[in-house]
Amino acid sequence: MTNPLRPVSEPSPKLLGLLLLLAGAVFGWLLAGVLFSGGLPWDAPVLNFWHRHAMPALDKLAILLTIVGNTGPMVGLGVLVWLGLLARRQRRAAWVWFASVGGSMVLTQLIKPLVARPRPALWASIRPEHTLSFPSGHAMDTAAIATALVFLVWGRRGYRWVGLLAVLFSLAVGWARLYLGVHNPSDVLAGWAAAAAWVAAVQLAAGRKLPREARLR
Repeated sequence: MTNPLRPVSEPSPKLLGLLLLLAGAVFGWLLAGVLFSGGLPWDAPVLNFWHRHAMPALDKLAILLTIVGNTGPMVGLGVLVWLGLLARRQRRAAWVWFASVGGSMVLTQLIKPLVARPRPALWASIRPEHTLSFPSGHAMDTAAIATALVFLVWGRRGYRWVGLLAVLFSLAVGWARLYLGVHNPSDVLAGWAAAAAWVAAVQLAAGRKLPREARLR
């Protein structure tokens, strides 16, 4: 009988390579659009669409998602998972997780000043931000958590539901940043793409062939 806590399969290097290639290409396209054209033509129309449909209930939801998806809670979640893996003596998996999530968070802070894109200013946000805009830190942090979590539980019982919920959470946080008018759609999409590419690169570098004592069991 298969142990439900032990992975029965792992993402193939081809799958990881494809994710890295596609996500990297999307990020590069968005970066080029921001650097050479000042943004993407659909940035303002998408933001204006959500602003036209603003309502008190969505205001509260967007603020809640922004708070939960902020750097502090995401760092806390990442550390908890990391410590949990260490407590289970899954040291290799723990450091792959650390490099995936922590590295993505550091990468966000390195890219922002290099691009130096200001925040959108189409209206006065109910929760304004004053730091740089590209890529969205909320989008990148939550996408790194989601992508790394999918790979961590890959093949385990119910892993598809775990992955789906994690991805939906990242999408919801990204939507909240658009709804609040503090990020362009290209900022959010770039954050998702950069995080997915980074995590895939870490997984490829780690080889995904962990020693027996490092496998989840």
